Amino acid sequence: MKKVLLFLVLAFFGIFAGNAKLVEWDFPRDSSCHEGLAFSDGRTGVLVWGGGDEINLTVGRGDLWDHRGGYPWTAEQNYSNIVAAVDSGDGNRLLSLFKKETPKREPRNPYMLPLGRVVLKVNNRTLKRGTLDPYSGIGEIEFAEGGKVRIAIAKEDGGIFAMKFDDGIDFSAKSLPATSFSVFEKDLKPIGFEKAEVADAADGVSGGFDWKLPADPSVSLRWIRNGAQLSLATWRGNDARAFKAVDFSRVEASSRTRWEKFWREGARINVPDPTLQRIFEYGMYRFGAMTDPDGIPAGLQGQWLEDDRLVPWNGDYHFNINVQECYSPAFRGGHFAHLLPLFKMVLSWRPQLRDNARNFVGIDNGYVLPHSVDDRGVCIGGFWTGTIDHGSTAWVAAMMFRYVRYSRDVAFLKSGAYDFMKGAMNVYRAMMEEYDGRLSIPLAPSPEWAGASLKGAVGRDSSFQLAAAHRLARDLVQAAQMLGEKPDAMWLDVSKRLPLYTAGRNGVQLFEGQDLTKSHRHHSHMACYYPFDIVDFSAPGAYDTATKTYSNWVDRGFEKWTGWCVPWASILNTHVGNSTAAVELIRAWDAYFCNPGHGSLHNAYAPGFTALTISGSFANSGAGQIMQMDGQCAAASAVMELLAHEVNGKVEFFKGCPPEWKDVSFENLALSDGRRVNGRRVNGKVVVQFLDAPASETMRSE
Repeated sequence: MKKVLLFLVLAFFGIFAGNAKLVEWDFPRDSSCHEGLAFSDGRTGVLVWGGGDEINLTVGRGDLWDHRGGYPWTAEQNYSNIVAAVDSGDGNRLLSLFKKETPKREPRNPYMLPLGRVVLKVNNRTLKRGTLDPYSGIGEIEFAEGGKVRIAIAKEDGGIFAMKFDDGIDFSAKSLPATSFSVFEKDLKPIGFEKAEVADAADGVSGGFDWKLPADPSVSLRWIRNGAQLSLATWRGNDARAFKAVDFSRVEASSRTRWEKFWREGARINVPDPTLQRIFEYGMYRFGAMTDPDGIPAGLQGQWLEDDRLVPWNGDYHFNINVQECYSPAFRGGHFAHLLPLFKMVLSWRPQLRDNARNFVGIDNGYVLPHSVDDRGVCIGGFWTGTIDHGSTAWVAAMMFRYVRYSRDVAFLKSGAYDFMKGAMNVYRAMMEEYDGRLSIPLAPSPEWAGASLKGAVGRDSSFQLAAAHRLARDLVQAAQMLGEKPDAMWLDVSKRLPLYTAGRNGVQLFEGQDLTKSHRHHSHMACYYPFDIVDFSAPGAYDTATKTYSNWVDRGFEKWTGWCVPWASILNTHVGNSTAAVELIRAWDAYFCNPGHGSLHNAYAPGFTALTISGSFANSGAGQIMQMDGQCAAASAVMELLAHEVNGKVEFFKGCPPEWKDVSFENLALSDGRRVNGRRVNGKVVVQFLDAPASETMRSE
């Protein structure tokens, strides 16, 4: 394929937002709040759902934690003790290292709290159809008898959610705090919670509630009805906020301004598959909403927390894949500022992470981030293999440096990322030993393999850990060059003497002696290919090993896959040019792991793809839905990776697009060298324009 340089007229690419379609909902949507229309200002999230004449507004906050509990890292939990216990088969000793006594009437771990809902009763109307425009953030619900209600959220005035009903439509409102539901008696009251105080006015024009928490600042919700309009807000602390009704037109204008800016600054695509187009547009909308640069760093569910039960997995920050997927659209999508709240939070934990490293491997210049923590970096424990999974630290360090490369923000590298990267590597080096004339990591997990069993979950030279260490070493060398420093000899030694992966007759192994022998949700043994991209396929034996690895992986099937691992699998297929599989896996994620309201689920909503379904039977069921934003954000990223993907450090365009896609294009995609790019493929001919390259560099394939 011959490539030549030329100039390209920008109008060639068209205006993508003009081709966008509204995301649609059919009502009733009353099986789960996660089947509703989603709105968020980055701090407060609202899910709009219901059926018949009722509209439910389920409200959550991204900072609503009960901070009691957690697992401090003790001096006994050191690497030497862990290795010795595993090697000797002393399971009691191993588990005792991670055991903790929980005081009575306190939780074992910190966890996010449900807030509550507001129920609107609409007189003489039945919910029929909902729509949301991801390019403006404006939602609507139409009624079977005619008329509609418009919906939006604004960041101004401390965050305001607003609705406006058409003239002639009357409604009433009622507040239901989380303590109105069975979660209070079952889970909250036994650990010291009291019921929230409801403040609904007798005249029906205002309402809400205040909730005092056992050990954290209180939380309040208020709504005000002003004729056909409703305004809603939340806040923390004991000082009552001077909350007043805000005209819907003001909230609508704010929403339009926010989302027009979002799409103007980021990537836009046009693919000939309406399902993938919607996955990208709605996925980017929800990513942007929950990771707003002025908001709260997003955990598993962002701000969209159910109101009638405790959030699955505490709603925590899972750093062994889930947070990485939640934030993945920021890179190729070009929304770099959305990463900064997360990074600032992690860097604020450094004193604690340094103590973890001191206890774990006995060094004073390291950082260890457990795979599961709250918003203060406190370990949410009980799963010992996750606690010692240092790949979580390295992966966050890789995210930080990836941000630096994409954004060219060298100031951030100087102020915190470089230090964090070095601390992560120092811990890895402290874990390594000399082994058969090379470096080796004597014991580490392959994430979530074999649960918390004694020997089956860990082993020598975990391929995930090796790949993470190599990515970190290479990034550190490049970071030093950016800063005009000499690379540390230790980093170069790790790059030279640590294996890229552990391999057997079936390709890359999880760790020494352990092939992938069953279907598994965590594809981390293949991290050397993606996300860490450390394998040169032209190196001796590399292509053959990759062929065996992918063949064995495919042979294991989908039986134990979950929602978040399917987009990951799509990108792994893009990495080696399996375009049909890459596309069909994204479609499969939407078909099986999304509910009818486009909610992204951990377990499959529809049976037939995986054994992990929400009902555990052959029948569809709305009950038991576990929403996680990792799958939705990763799916949007997977669509972008079809169009531009890096292999061996070099970007390849349209690598994941099947040949039958005759016309596919993108605008303003971000690349890891800091450039932005437009591209289009028509009948196999590719034109790519690098927007900020010298002389508007463009290339065409003929």
